[in-house]
Amino acid sequence: MIKKLIATSFLAATTLYADTIGGEVSVGVYNHSPSGHANYTLPYTPLNAGVDLKDDFGWDDEQDIILKAYFEHPVPLFPNVKIAYSSLDHSGKGIVEGFSWGGIINLDGEIDTSMDLDMYDLTLYYELLDNAVEVDAGLTLRYINGDISVRTLVNFGPSFMSVSAGLPAQSTNLGLWIPTLYGKVKFNIPNTDVSLQGEANAVSWQNTSFYDYELSARYTLAMGLGLEAGYKSLHLDSEDLADGLKIDVDFSGLYALIVWDF
Repeated sequence: MIKKLIATSFLAATTLYADTIGGEVSVGVYNHSPSGHANYTLPYTPLNAGVDLKDDFGWDDEQDIILKAYFEHPVPLFPNVKIAYSSLDHSGKGIVEGFSWGGIINLDGEIDTSMDLDMYDLTLYYELLDNAVEVDAGLTLRYINGDISVRTLVNFGPSFMSVSAGLPAQSTNLGLWIPTLYGKVKFNIPNTDVSLQGEANAVSWQNTSFYDYELSARYTLAMGLGLEAGYKSLHLDSEDLADGLKIDVDFSGLYALIVWDF
């Protein structure tokens, strides 16, 4: 009898955990368009004219990878975990007048620019609802790391066969930890394999204002595999990324993911 009770209890516990332990992993591509301004002077000078990301830096639409993973469990009081990685890489050339960036002062000519930015997220969250409507809330700690590089180009030779050579680059290393509030709402449309969801992070304090959000639709195929597509936007207004750097920028566009819900 005791053995049967132990076996029954073990089976019930196993079934409970099988129903409540899970998560999802997704990988995809984000097409982002840049907009906004940046200003880099040492020391930082608010009156210095800002640089336009499109008109001066010559940045345009780019595609980068997105990785996300959610892990959920039934243990009371302990939060669920989400980890994520995304990048924003841009490069371009521009013709400028009266251009200033760091040690480059009042330049008239051609510049070559690039940005390599990585973002790492650790989110701790709780499920507030889990039925036809799912609601999650928690906190995200995001680390932004990368650099912006600007160099002047000098043309050699006659105009019909000119060759451009780059002078030493003015490189700016970026690094910032950003804690944000996190929220997610998902609507599972009854009698279909379709769901709609919105997910966001946001915070504002002394020298930094940051938010990002995703609005998407998902279609589940079979065995937990699905396709997700939507719109993603990121805004960052900060003086804390690097000494002398002030940015007010947006990156937004469409994205698509392959999802495995396990």
